[in-house]
Parts: sequence; structure tokens; C-alpha cells
Amino acid sequence: MNRVEARLEIFDFAGLHVLTNRTTVEESKDRYSISMDLDTRGLARVFVDLTSHSEVHGRLGTNTARPEAYRAEVRRNGNDRHYAVDYRGDGAVINASVAPAVGKPVLSSAEQIRGIVDQLTAYFVLERQLAQSGRCALVVPVFDGSGLYNVRFTDIKPETLSADDYQNFTGPTRLCEVSREEIRVDQDGDTYRRGRI
Repeated sequence: MNRVEARLEIFDFAGLHVLTNRTTVEESKDRYSISMDLDTRGLARVFVDLTSHSEVHGRLGTNTARPEAYRAEVRRNGNDRHYAVDYRGDGAVINASVAPAVGKPVLSSAEQIRGIVDQLTAYFVLERQLAQSGRCALVVPVFDGSGLYNVRFTDIKPETLSADDYQNFTGPTRLCEVSREEIRVDQDGDTYRRGRI
């Protein structure tokens, strides 16, 4: 079993601490599990007070990662949301539940949701592809219990980082642009649309 634990501290352009991300990934020959905790920090809490715990476990194939169960507990600006999505081996959703206050049907048509993954698995699939090919180009369909969307990863020009006050790494990096393409809008409606990793 391989286990990787990461803690990322996110700062804005002015150097203000805005977010802490703690992620654990465990991978064996044919299984994986991921857990992630997010917490906004400092002044960022005035705008978005977020505490989130999400986890997924599933099976690994030669070039695939198929989730079996995804769970998330999110507290955003005083509102609690709970998500649970269970998957069959072919990627079809067999059970999905969210807080009753959401008010809209959770599932879309079977054609839209077959082969989807959760958001943690989407980034895990990207990480595995980067390790194998060094390329970002990938589109992953995601259903997180509320929103149904594609996450599109695109290669952009690499950069060379220098050590600074926030990190010690020096050297070339691979950059991916990330965009979220809505198929069915998240009930919150307030999430990222584009970014870089």
C-alpha cells in the first residue's frame, strides 16, 4: 500500500492566508482511497466560511479509476450539506443523496451519468495521467451529488519556480488549466469555473 499525505497552504496575491487543504491518498495494486479536508483561513472567512471533509474509495484498472462510494460533509457560510454517491462497476450511479433542502432531483438521465466519477477521483485520474505521460489534456465527467459537470484539463506553458516566502521548491513545473463545464448546475451555484494547477 502506498500512502501520500499532503498539506497545502493557499495564499492570495497579497500574501494573505486563505485556505488549508489536507489530502491523503492511499493506493494499492487494485484499490484506492482519497480523503480531503478544506478550511478557509483568516480574512477569506469573511467572504466564504468553508469547512469540508470528503472521501472516496474505489477500484483501479490499467488506465482507470472507478469510484465505489463518495461522501462529503460541507459547511459553507453556516449551511450544512451532506452528499453520498454510490457507483456500480461500470460507473453508473446506483444511489445518490443530498440534504433535503436542495429541492431539485439529484439524478439526471442515465446517459449523462454513466461513467462519471466524483471530483476527488477526477483529480486522481489527472495525477495518474501526468505521472505516465506528462500531459494534462483530459476531460472527466463528474457528479458530486449535486452538480453534474465536466472537468477539462488543458496543457499550458510550463514555468520554472523559484523558492520564496511560501514554498521551497525550485525547478520546472507542469501547468494545467482547469475549467468546469456545467451540464447541470450545482444547487449552490457558487464554485470555481477556471483555474490552474
